[in-house]
Amino acid sequence: MKKFLTLTLALMCFAFCGLLCACENVVPCAWVKLKADGYIYYSSRMYPGSDYHIQLYESEEEFHEQFKQDLLTINFYPRILGADDTADEVRVTTVDVTKPNDVEITVVVNKIAPNSLYSPEKHVYLNDEVLVADPEYTYDGSSIISWTFRNVNLVRGNPGGQFNHFINVIEYK
Repeated sequence: MKKFLTLTLALMCFAFCGLLCACENVVPCAWVKLKADGYIYYSSRMYPGSDYHIQLYESEEEFHEQFKQDLLTINFYPRILGADDTADEVRVTTVDVTKPNDVEITVVVNKIAPNSLYSPEKHVYLNDEVLVADPEYTYDGSSIISWTFRNVNLVRGNPGGQFNHFINVIEYK
């Protein structure tokens, strides 16, 4: 019985130490929101694919329509960790910034949607700074324009594992 209690106590201490150590391995991430008029949908799909990470629609009704037309979409590479509401109740997406120099953002603007936001004079901004796309990663078609911004420096929102309340803001203006 004494051997059993000693073994149980040792296992409990080992498990407790393992939990404490696991808490220090925090995924570096950045909280990002789109600042725009309309209905903004934040996806929880980790990797871009059939769904976009952030989608802007004219209204929530338009979002729910069978043949919905997004006005603007955003994807983050390599991945997001999901949609979230901050402590201040701001809807955001959480972007993995484990490799901060490898973060890419792709923004697509629908040029032919009713009430399209597109204008050749507008630019994509991150935290009030204009993002510059490499021309090699820009597509300008008859119905959409797409920019991929490489090596984007998102501000980390959890340095040292503590939420610092910084939210990165993307705008198309």
